[in-house]
Amino acid sequence: MPPVNEQMALDVAAPILKLCAARFLLKPGRKYEEAVKMFQPYDKTKEPNPEARAAGAALIKDGGAAGPERKTFIYVNNRLEGNALETIAAMLEEAGVDD
Repeated sequence: MPPVNEQMALDVAAPILKLCAARFLLKPGRKYEEAVKMFQPYDKTKEPNPEARAAGAALIKDGGAAGPERKTFIYVNNRLEGNALETIAAMLEEAGVDD
């Protein structure tokens, strides 16, 4: 699959009114086994992925702008940057979402 930001640019990828979901799994071109070795024990961000963070933030902003009737789900894997919770926090911060 192409990165989420490239998928978002496709006309057919326009969010459905009531539901939007995206998965951020691995950096494009990186093998799963390589990511496991690189990021274990998944206790901190080891390689920030600005493109993925920006795409996630854009989805969060779009979901917020669409109102409460729209549900936006973003799934982040530890093998994207090293720690999924920190990646999600960075996406929320970039989207301007308060705690």
